[in-house]
Amino acid sequence: MLTTTFHLTMRRAILAAVLAASSSLALADPLGYHVEIDTSAFSGAGFLDFSFIAGNSPAPGASATLNNFSGAYGALASQEGSVSGSLPGTLTFGNSGAYNDWFHNVTLGGKFGFNIVFGGDFLNTAGNAGTTFGVGLLDATATSYLGNANGNLLQFELTPLNGGLPASIAGSTYASIATISAVPEASEWMMLTGGLALIGFALRRRHTV
Repeated sequence: MLTTTFHLTMRRAILAAVLAASSSLALADPLGYHVEIDTSAFSGAGFLDFSFIAGNSPAPGASATLNNFSGAYGALASQEGSVSGSLPGTLTFGNSGAYNDWFHNVTLGGKFGFNIVFGGDFLNTAGNAGTTFGVGLLDATATSYLGNANGNLLQFELTPLNGGLPASIAGSTYASIATISAVPEASEWMMLTGGLALIGFALRRRHTV
């Protein structure tokens, strides 16, 4: 009986440790996100403007990779600076240029989505200037913003190491038509799946003891 109780206690302790590790991973700043923009309130032609702009002083290197695009994208209108790729494939932004921008024709009235993953030296290189990734929606004249009359629908602020503060990524939306959700990395999924598997194993053993 004492041995059985000890084994149960050990299993519970292991499960608690795994779940605690899973929680800490889930709460850490993720590098990958899914963005969705609902343009059902609008119609006709428009533009989506993707920009990746470093701060005023030299900023540590950063990158933004976009893929898994969905929505009614048309032809590329213009591109500038350190950005390459194609839609609906993959776009890769760097922050080495003063202005890094991808301006794309779209047909309004539906939902647009994409995944974005951030990386680069800003994660482990100290600096005073960060980099901003933003997405704006404009009308057919490319002169008026839709969803947020003041500019971008959403932004990510990439802040490098600074003194004792770690690097961080902060996403914000400025319109109800835009949403941001974190996309767990493979290591996080493995940890969570492992924790659930151990719980299932412990429950089966409990029924057989």
